[in-house]
Amino acid sequence: MIRQAEVYAAFRGSLQLLRYDPRGMMGFDTSVGGFWRSFLVVFYLLPLFWISSLAEKKHIVEQANILPENFPETIYWSAKLTGLGLDWIALPLLLASLAGPIGVTKGFVPFIVVRNWTSLLTAIPYVVISLLYLAGIISSGAMVFASLATLLVVVWFRYVIARIALGAAAGTAVGIVLMDVLISLFVTEFAYKLWGG
Repeated sequence: MIRQAEVYAAFRGSLQLLRYDPRGMMGFDTSVGGFWRSFLVVFYLLPLFWISSLAEKKHIVEQANILPENFPETIYWSAKLTGLGLDWIALPLLLASLAGPIGVTKGFVPFIVVRNWTSLLTAIPYVVISLLYLAGIISSGAMVFASLATLLVVVWFRYVIARIALGAAAGTAVGIVLMDVLISLFVTEFAYKLWGG
C-alpha cells in the first residue's frame, strides 16, 4: 500500500529532477519494497489516462468523420488498457535483462522507481491539454501541437532520469530513452492488433 506521504515526497522529488537537481532522488524509496510499490502508481495514473484517452477518442472521431454511435468502443478501450498494462512492465523487463551487459545494474532499481513515479508528473500536461480540447477551448490541431511539444519535454525528462537515477553515460541514456519510445509505439500497435483494431 502506498502512503500519502510517499506520494508527496515522490512528487516533490519529481519536480526537483525536472530541474536536473540530483537531490530529487531523496524523495523516492529505492528499497526493494519501494521498487515493487512504485508499480502501484499505475492506479493513480488510471483517471489521468482515462481523460487523455477520451480526448484521443474525440480526435479520432473528428478526423475520421465517424458517427459517435459507430465508434468501436470495446476495441478502443480494450486496446488502450492492454497497451497501458504492457507498456508499464515492458521496459522494466527488457532493461532487467540488459542491465548487466550495459553496466547499469546498480542503478536499475532506482531508475525504475523514479520512472514509475515521474509518470504522474509527465501525465499532468497531457491531461490539461486534453481537458482544454474536450471543453472546446482549443482545436484538434492545437491539441496535437501541444501534445507533441509536451512529448519533447517528456523525452528530455526521461533522459535526465536515465542520467541521474540510472547513472548512465550520455550515450547509454539516449539509447534507453529511444528504447522506451520504441517499446511504447510497438506496444500500442500490438494492443490494437490484438483486439482487432
